[in-house]
Amino acid sequence: MSNDLKLIKERIIEESRVGELLEAMGCEYIEKKNNRYEAQLPLKFESPNKRSVQVYLNESLSSRIRTLGESDIDIYGLVSYIVFDQISEDERQRGLPKAKRWICEQLGYKEFLDSNYIPPPSLIQLDWLKDVRRKRKKKRELSNLENDTYDDEILNQYVMYPHQTYLDEGVSCEIQREFQIGFDLRSQRIIFPIHNRFGGIVSIKGRTIFSDYEEKNIYKFLYLINFNKMIELYNWHRALYYILERKEILIFEGEKTCWLISQYGHRNCVAISGDDLSEWQVKMIKELSHDVEIVIALDKDKPVEAVKKQAAKFGKTRNVYALYDNRNLLKDKDSPCDRGEEVFNTLYTECKFKVSV
Repeated sequence: MSNDLKLIKERIIEESRVGELLEAMGCEYIEKKNNRYEAQLPLKFESPNKRSVQVYLNESLSSRIRTLGESDIDIYGLVSYIVFDQISEDERQRGLPKAKRWICEQLGYKEFLDSNYIPPPSLIQLDWLKDVRRKRKKKRELSNLENDTYDDEILNQYVMYPHQTYLDEGVSCEIQREFQIGFDLRSQRIIFPIHNRFGGIVSIKGRTIFSDYEEKNIYKFLYLINFNKMIELYNWHRALYYILERKEILIFEGEKTCWLISQYGHRNCVAISGDDLSEWQVKMIKELSHDVEIVIALDKDKPVEAVKKQAAKFGKTRNVYALYDNRNLLKDKDSPCDRGEEVFNTLYTECKFKVSV
């Protein structure tokens, strides 16, 4: 069967049928962009994000569901999740023959269909052992990861003044100076440094000034220096003292949310710089003492399942909470801080729930 799975993927790529599969799954706003397809989840997921589903055109057909925190699946896992509601990794593994059959039926690949096929227990056990070895190897590799660092002088090439765009979005001049917001004349991007846990600069992130960036086919955000994002947590070096003092860590998606929440007086905050906590980021947080409460505060467009997915990464021995807008105080893709200090305080005091794992 494993050879069939590979051959099916190769044929899907060769015949350019990823978009057809996404449509069959019920996805909407399907669009090909460079090395991947992007789409919105089917209506049953109630997700407004038109780029939530991503399928990369590599030999594995690697896939992501950004709004649900799924970032390590392939096209079969995507089908299992969306079509058959198989959320856990174990469910998707057991349902692999069903996902394969569904794909073959949709695309007319009759030669790969065999209704009598049942994976032998030995094969399932072997796959499980391979997965264990892969995870162990990954953990060993994580312990040795480290990004290159740069002196603060690297910022001298930029115009280091607050930018009107962020002023218009509520970020004060004082906070912009503290977080070192500037402007890059060459790339025409607002910039700010990314630090490692010890305070060394590991990258520079740039935001375009063009509001029609999608029409221009350019990225809203871009790292001007390549680095391994998964081993860093934005603002950790500034927030650690306050985290230990308050015995609480606030975890947000974007860097700007850290600026706003710091402006509101909550400095015990970090940002994932995305919507899916990596194994390394989880490890950093779990190294804090057990009396530090973990508060996950994702953006408005993330459903409850996405929050639970992130919370589960901390296991059952930590107190994990979520800020979830069950009062509809936010709009569309708002972060918990985008509607001002009063709204955030309401979310923090009245919409914070303990997550059961």
